[in-house]
Amino acid sequence: EAFAPLPQGQSSPRRMPSEQPRRSKSPPRSRPQSAAASTGSDVTSQTSEATAQTDVTSQIRKRSAELASARERIGLLSRPAHTLTLFGSALSKFMLTTVLSLAVSAPMLFCGYPLLITAAATRYYMPELYLPPGCGMASAAAGPLFYAQLYAFEAAWWLMLGVLSSIGFGSGLHSGIMFLWPFVMQVVITAEALGSTNFHSVYNHPCVFHSWGSNGDGTLTFFNQLLLIWPAVVLWGAGTAIGELPPYFITRAARRAGRKDDAFEAELEEAKSKTDIISKLKVWTIAFTERNGFLGIFLLASWPNAAFDMCGMACGWLEMPFWTFFGATLLGKSLAKTTMQSSVCIGVFSKPFFHAIAAALDRVDIAGLNLSASATQLRQKLMYKFELQARVSGSDLLGKTSSLDAHAIARKFCNVASKKCGELHKGEYTDRATFAEAKAAAARIVSFWDGGDGKSAADGKLDVFELKRAESKTDGKLSLASLDPGTSGFFSPATLWNAFLAGLILFFVLSIVDQLAKAEQADRDACELEALEAKLRDGSSASKEESKED
Repeated sequence: EAFAPLPQGQSSPRRMPSEQPRRSKSPPRSRPQSAAASTGSDVTSQTSEATAQTDVTSQIRKRSAELASARERIGLLSRPAHTLTLFGSALSKFMLTTVLSLAVSAPMLFCGYPLLITAAATRYYMPELYLPPGCGMASAAAGPLFYAQLYAFEAAWWLMLGVLSSIGFGSGLHSGIMFLWPFVMQVVITAEALGSTNFHSVYNHPCVFHSWGSNGDGTLTFFNQLLLIWPAVVLWGAGTAIGELPPYFITRAARRAGRKDDAFEAELEEAKSKTDIISKLKVWTIAFTERNGFLGIFLLASWPNAAFDMCGMACGWLEMPFWTFFGATLLGKSLAKTTMQSSVCIGVFSKPFFHAIAAALDRVDIAGLNLSASATQLRQKLMYKFELQARVSGSDLLGKTSSLDAHAIARKFCNVASKKCGELHKGEYTDRATFAEAKAAAARIVSFWDGGDGKSAADGKLDVFELKRAESKTDGKLSLASLDPGTSGFFSPATLWNAFLAGLILFFVLSIVDQLAKAEQADRDACELEALEAKLRDGSSASKEESKED
């Protein structure tokens, strides 16, 4: 009664109490793996990947070591053809990037080229605008554009010498010792001799060291002497700051490209492995730079620091902003350091200030060592040597005379500011032994240079043409010391000194060529390693996919 009746003709199927309804057949399922089997498979896969990664890294390191070893053999002396090829490639890249970008820059287009065209046109069509002045109070005035040209050349001269002094990762040309500081000392000595600072102190001025005022006019002060030499030393210092940029740029580029900088890392590892003062200073320089930033760089650049190359490399590796690094370096090297060095030169080589130093030594000389007398003797010896190295043109050495004989040259040796031969009395100097040495040197000079120019006959005198032959090819000047051929023929002090300077210049050129060639090869090696790593990783990935399919 609870159920509705069935229609006629149909009956309810009878089912046994234990009978279960039938189910449709389904395809057989595979039995799932156990948890232990799954974990083992994952471990095997990870082990395989780690092995492949280790193999790739091992091959990369092996090839990198081979390339680094090959780079160490690059050099003009060992592989000249290959080195010159790499140097030419690096130089061409520099010309196409840096020089080309500078050539099409806005400052050159709107300022540089118009100035160059104007200068070339005026020099060709109106050369009188560049006439040099005469030397003396009543001499002819200079042309309107002479000083503009002079100051531009003077700035370029000292900037370039500064760049050459610091560029080259520690192998720079020692232009400070060769040019700047002898000039600074000559300025100080001239100011002391004249008792005035009213004289031309521009190195490339045709009347350099000629007075344009009255002597002993009361202008000889420490500050006025510093003002005379400041333009040259600041420009030279700015050049040394510019010369510190290549290590910074090279290391920063390597860091941004994701590569190792072999020069930086090799230098750092070598410094860490040594115990000498310079190596420890390099390691300390890097840590100090990283810790103190702008102030640290400024302090490191403000004193003669043999490890400053490492500072530039460290700043590049740390990707320090350009103006933070260069600004601190420029302020330290061009202002702080050179001003300090100039002040020391003025204090040592200027008589009034040295007397104050000697008096201070007397006050502290409680042991009776006579320090002031020893310092005075040392100063006189140094001054005499530097005075003989004072560089002048041949016409300036002649003065108002047309030629110089041996006696006149000997008197020039004795008439320097330090009065090495003593006082002149009745045609003789009080220090006869020193005067005899001066006469012997003068005789050697006349014998060596007289009549050797092909224009003048040997007459026992030196004229302007013979002195012109003795002038240096670098700055067109000579000195009393450079005139003296010495007493031992080819191996004279003058010849050996010139050979030493030539060796410094040759070493500088060779080191720059070698370094640029190695840098170019390092770039090529980095590209090769990147391609090799990509190839090995692609091969490893392909092997992994094949193993999965199997």
